Amino acid sequence: MRYTMKSGMLMRQESDAVLARIRNALTGSVRIIRSSGDQRLMEAQICTPESACASDVRNKEYRLLDCSGCVAACAFPGYAQGEEPETAGWPIHRMPRVDHAKVIIDGAAYRLIMRSSRRYTLEDSAGKEIVRIVHNGLAGGWTMEDDHGFRPEILCGLFVFCRYIELENEFMTI
Repeated sequence: MRYTMKSGMLMRQESDAVLARIRNALTGSVRIIRSSGDQRLMEAQICTPESACASDVRNKEYRLLDCSGCVAACAFPGYAQGEEPETAGWPIHRMPRVDHAKVIIDGAAYRLIMRSSRRYTLEDSAGKEIVRIVHNGLAGGWTMEDDHGFRPEILCGLFVFCRYIELENEFMTI
């Protein structure tokens, strides 16, 4: 199935009918996913244990909570190969690059990979691409191809997880 994500709205590519919307919360990185009828479906957030080092991305967990507060999906980001602080050290001028996350949806494990800032893929445990998220360039928006059949709110959650990975790679200013 092919979808378009534009201005936080997920639509089937053949029609303009909105299937789900992503909205920002008032503060922080929390994103609210709503139905086309504006019913709250899910909430995405970044969690870091208080006792853990907040600068190490491996201590973070991206969560997608359903309307009852139960975890519907979670993701654990990881550093790009060769960027791990144990092997490469902590760079002075930037944070180590993050390029993937282990994703768990309904008990099944997947791998979300940032191929570039304009292209993401979700692979199943066998390494087969089942979701592709590609930026549309000057036209704007994103095209999502789902070969697995995820619900629209889960696809929105995956899109938010992609944006969280991008956020990890942004240049920090003090």
